[in-house]
Amino acid sequence: MEKQERLLSLPHFTWWDWFLIAGFIIMSLVVSMLPQNSFNALSFTAGVFSILCIIFGCKGNSLNFVCGLIGSAIQGYMALKSGLYANAVLFLLYNVPMQFIGFFQWRKRRLQTEEDGIRTRWMNWWQRVLLVVLSVAAVWTVSLILRGTDDPQPVSDAMAMTAAVGAQLLLTLAFVEQWFMWLVVNGTQLVMWSIAMTRGVPYAPIMMIQYVFYTMNSIYGIILWSRMSKKI
Repeated sequence: MEKQERLLSLPHFTWWDWFLIAGFIIMSLVVSMLPQNSFNALSFTAGVFSILCIIFGCKGNSLNFVCGLIGSAIQGYMALKSGLYANAVLFLLYNVPMQFIGFFQWRKRRLQTEEDGIRTRWMNWWQRVLLVVLSVAAVWTVSLILRGTDDPQPVSDAMAMTAAVGAQLLLTLAFVEQWFMWLVVNGTQLVMWSIAMTRGVPYAPIMMIQYVFYTMNSIYGIILWSRMSKKI
């Protein structure tokens, strides 16, 4: 019981964490005040939980999966309403159940204290090559399937989906390379939501802001997880 409580305890928040939270909230409110935009409570809520998710993820804190569960469910619904079907499948049928798997996997990799995080690790070279080959094959296959639907961005949607599947799996298994995969995901999502904004999707501007902050935090995550990989 005591161990379970430590796993769900709040970590220490640094100035960078508060910058991400405050920056996302302020930028979202400013953008929503522009004449061509409006405030969307659903995307704002998803953004807040997702920002908290990546902050906890950087620290190796299991609250990452609690926030990820809520954020993924909301983002899956929004993707479905926007016609981004691969994204919807990714969030609702993959990310949501993976939050439960990841939570229990991280319990096995816990370091001595909550502040220490989890035991992270690097992939070897053959694992990296395999990851790239499988990712390229998956993007090609999924994009072919999506071309048979009314998905407005089949290639970008396929790339975002397959990269996110790999990133979530690497996150669950505590590989540092997951942050590089998230950089690919975030860049692709920025392109997708930029196009969606030109089509008049109401929550696209906030989603774009969200992925800008994701990108910054992915770089921060590489640094923190590299340090944790050196701990015993």
